[in-house]
Amino acid sequence: MKDKGFAEYVVGDLFGYLDDVSARAMFGGYGIYRGGVMFGLIAEGELYFKVREGETKKYEPFGSKPFHYSRKDKGAITMSYWCIPEEVQEDPHLFRELAEESYEFALEKAVKKSSKKKVVRK
Repeated sequence: MKDKGFAEYVVGDLFGYLDDVSARAMFGGYGIYRGGVMFGLIAEGELYFKVREGETKKYEPFGSKPFHYSRKDKGAITMSYWCIPEEVQEDPHLFRELAEESYEFALEKAVKKSSKKKVVRK
C-alpha cells in the first residue's frame, strides 16, 4: 500500500535541506530520487537507502534489515536497500551522512550503467 503522506514527509521534512529530492510512485511504494538518480525507496511504510555491500555494517547496530520481496518464479529477492529506522531519521547528522553515502553509491552505479550503453548510429 502506498503511503503518500510518509513520502511527502521524507521529501519535505527529512530532505528539506535539498531542493532536488523527489518521490515517484512505483510498485506499491515510492522511489526516492535526487537529480534523477534513485538512491532510496519507501515500501510498506519504511524508508530504505541503497547501500554498498561493504557498508552494511553501519546499518546493523540500528537493527536495520535489507529490503526483500517475494516472487512466485524466484522466491525471496533481497535488494541492496537497507531500512532507515526512526532513530536515524531523528538524527540529522547521521541521516545526512547515510543519505549522502547512498546517493554517491547510486550515482556511481548510474554513471557506470550509462557508460556501458552502446551508441546506436543510423
